[in-house]
Amino acid sequence: MTDFHVWLPRALFESVLIVFSILLALGLDQWKEDQEIEALVSRSIASFERELRTNKLRLEDVSAYHRGLEQVLRQQSEDTQRRSVKEFRDVMAALEPPAFFSSAWQTALATGGLGRMNFELVSALSLTYGMQLRFEDSYRTESRVLLAPASLNDETLELTIFYAARFVADVTRSEAELVVFYEQTLALIDEYKQTHDLDASN
Repeated sequence: MTDFHVWLPRALFESVLIVFSILLALGLDQWKEDQEIEALVSRSIASFERELRTNKLRLEDVSAYHRGLEQVLRQQSEDTQRRSVKEFRDVMAALEPPAFFSSAWQTALATGGLGRMNFELVSALSLTYGMQLRFEDSYRTESRVLLAPASLNDETLELTIFYAARFVADVTRSEAELVVFYEQTLALIDEYKQTHDLDASN
C-alpha cells in the first residue's frame, strides 16, 4: 500500500512531464514552421515587387516607340503610294516587345508561398501575370502571320499593311492596359507589406 502511494504520484508527475515535453516540442516545431513560412512569403513579396516594377519599366520604355510605329503604319495604310516589302519589313523589325520576367510567379507556385497570402493579392498577381502571358502569346502569333511569306508579296502587301496597323494599335492598347494592371498590383503589394509589417523592398 505504501509503495503504491509512493509510485502513483511519481508516475503521474513523469506522465505530465512527458506530455508537456511533447507539447513543447510540437509547439516549437510549429513556431519554426510559421517562421519559415513567414520568411518565404516575405521573399516572395519582394520578388514580385522587383519583377513587376522591372516589367513595367521595360514596357513603358517601348510603348512610346510603338505608338510612333502605329502612326507610321496607319499613314502607310491610308497612303496611296505603293510600298515595298523591304520597307514594311524594316518597320515591323522595329516592333519588338519587351522581354518580361515571370520567375517570381513560377517560384511562388512551386514553393507554395501563394497559399499564405490573402486572396485579393493572389488574384491580382494571377491576373497580371496571365495578362502578361496573353500579351506575349498574342504578339508572337500575330506577328508570325504578318511576316509570313504569303503576306509579303506585291499582291497582298497593301492588305498586310492595313492589318499590321490594326495589330500595332492593339499592341499599344494592350501595353497601356498592362501598365494599369502593374500599377494596381504594385499598390496591393504595398498595402500588403504595410498591413503585415513587411519590408519587401530589400
